[in-house]
Amino acid sequence: MIVKRALLEREIESVKQFLLGNDLKYDQDITETYFVEEDGKIIATISRSAHLIKALAVGPEYRGENLGGLMVSEILNSMRLDRIYYHQVFTKKEYIEIFRNLGFRLISATDKVAVLEGGDGDIRAEINKMRSIIEHHFRIDLKKSDLGVIVVNCNPMTKGHYQLIVDSAKKHDYFLVLVVEEDQSAFTFEERHLLVQTALEDFPNIIVMPSTKYIVSALTFPSYFLKSIDEAEKEHAKLDAMIFAQYFIPILNINKRYVGGETEAVMTAYNDLLKEYLKDKLVLRERYQQEGEVISASRVRKLISEDNIEAAAKLVPEHIAELFVRIVKHKYVEDER
Repeated sequence: MIVKRALLEREIESVKQFLLGNDLKYDQDITETYFVEEDGKIIATISRSAHLIKALAVGPEYRGENLGGLMVSEILNSMRLDRIYYHQVFTKKEYIEIFRNLGFRLISATDKVAVLEGGDGDIRAEINKMRSIIEHHFRIDLKKSDLGVIVVNCNPMTKGHYQLIVDSAKKHDYFLVLVVEEDQSAFTFEERHLLVQTALEDFPNIIVMPSTKYIVSALTFPSYFLKSIDEAEKEHAKLDAMIFAQYFIPILNINKRYVGGETEAVMTAYNDLLKEYLKDKLVLRERYQQEGEVISASRVRKLISEDNIEAAAKLVPEHIAELFVRIVKHKYVEDER
């Protein structure tokens, strides 16, 4: 059978329809798609976005003919040509063995879906590297230490984020702030990380680090960056919670993970799943208010969009307000260019 790359609009549309028939969807971030057809009808397809493999589907009547393996081999060859040697995949549980047979390692799985990785990279190795950095920074042994954790996007950091982190850190000997590394926000990862790092640099028991590609990422929870969540995307959120419970908590010996109260559907569903899998390891804190209104990053972004940078700066920690204004004005200058 001949594997073709989908280039024409009608080919992409045919792939979309085939995926819908297999309870899958064609994500907006897909950059490359391959398919096999018979008698003018698609019988198998696979796609990718950079190193992330997605949307593998084989028609029910063609399973058992190694079409899945053929599709995965094709997409891996494409990655090698782009010098991509680390791969991740979010797939239906029924395709786990196809990927395992090609050297992929299972990270975690729900009753319906699974995430695996292959090539140069390993979740345990990456979290153990994080562990070594934390232990070296504080000169401690995490096995004997009380570590609290919070995962934040901080798009951008506000007084609400700051107060939540500082108050939570007081309850532990050491505190880890993981800034979401995925770059799908108004502020870049570098900008968000710099603001958080600068805001917290005077607290000797706090360390700020990137979240890694295993927390709130395109692999584990892409709907984090959306305003709504459907049943399929809840499986993503479930995997994100499971991965944190299965790997981060035991390797880093985390005592508690903190989250702020949420009102948006996506984050409410995520917090519920975190509670289900982290149980008493999770602590929910109320969001902080200023003049009777929740201090949210969305408020800050709205003020920026209204060209009211001065008002926006009043919602971020005072000691990083000047840095915040410089970043915002620089972004505006870049946009105008």
